[in-house]
Amino acid sequence: MSQLEASVEDLFKKWRGGDAEAGQAMAQKFTDWYYAVSASRLGDAQGRAPLQQACAAFAQGISTVTRTADLTGWAHEIIQREIDGAGGRIGGGDFPNALTGHRSPTELLSQIRGHLAPDQVALLHATYAPDMTVEALTALAEEHGGWPQAVLEARYATKRALRDVTRVNFAVVPDAPVLDRAPLPLYEAARLASREEDAAFEQWLVTELDLCRDVAEFATFSHALRAGAFRAPSLDVMAPEPPAPASPAPAPAAPEVDEYDEPRSGPPAVAIGAAVVCVLLALVAIVVVLFFFLDPQ
Repeated sequence: MSQLEASVEDLFKKWRGGDAEAGQAMAQKFTDWYYAVSASRLGDAQGRAPLQQACAAFAQGISTVTRTADLTGWAHEIIQREIDGAGGRIGGGDFPNALTGHRSPTELLSQIRGHLAPDQVALLHATYAPDMTVEALTALAEEHGGWPQAVLEARYATKRALRDVTRVNFAVVPDAPVLDRAPLPLYEAARLASREEDAAFEQWLVTELDLCRDVAEFATFSHALRAGAFRAPSLDVMAPEPPAPASPAPAPAAPEVDEYDEPRSGPPAVAIGAAVVCVLLALVAIVVVLFFFLDPQ
């Protein structure tokens, strides 16, 4: 089994046994995980300081963890504490970043909404925006493919359209969604039932590399959806068309689209030695690089 495929628990055991390469892989997995969780809950900019602080606390405290079974729970407590200290999950927003080519994610979603089925647009708005109750959302999803699979399928249709139409360079865009991951959009939309369910889902992320990447790279779009990027008039497909006015107003000018810049690659690998001091140095290096990667300027 390669270091990439190994679990963080196996890598931790090897690292404690003096395997520096396993330590490198373990540090990378935890860094990617902390980034995914902080970006999904807080956005890139607001999540930067909690990410830095979580990496530093991990490096300082990893030597105190002696039981492999305690590793993931201990590490999650660190990022949860930092997110709570930053005020907890935000309610959405428009956060351009390197992956979007510094374009507005809300504008990118506006460009691709016509490439989605109307019921997919309605489902995503109902899921991510706080306007609809869970009961009403469930009933809507059942009418369009089933709950919660229809929401997951609509989410991946959105990623495909963003990739194909606006050239967002996603790494994870499956042709057919893995139904075991149906809770994914519910987590992003803050619709899981409890804080404990959120924690359980986040701890699952560190065991699934593709799922962790999926959450990280879609985070800026999930924030835009939570802020209402797919609100009406697209939802008018669920209601009768209003009559045309007697004297229609002139059509608005087409919006200008910024020239596309190729997005940068994801967070870089880190270097970590067998000693705890090497873990600290590596995580500090990662955070410095992430600072520039996430800078939306």
